[in-house]
Amino acid sequence: MAINDEIWRQVNRSKPVRQAEKRVAEQLAARARAITAAEGGKAKIRVEAGIRPGGRSRVNVVSDSPWEEYGTESTKRIRALGRAAREV
Repeated sequence: MAINDEIWRQVNRSKPVRQAEKRVAEQLAARARAITAAEGGKAKIRVEAGIRPGGRSRVNVVSDSPWEEYGTESTKRIRALGRAAREV
């Protein structure tokens, strides 16, 4: 069964869908914060939510330290977001 574009947009903007997305993102962010703290990192992890231009809702978990996520010659690779995403 195909749904039309307007119904798709309404579903994506609905409160239950947005709440579910936010709940999962907050769980992932909490786990990423715990991993960062346990590994001695200093990254700040936050959740960003919104609606894409095409009408689809989105929630992103973001770190302010790509150096800790990917590592450098002088920064240990913690990969908190990637590890948390696999666990949640």
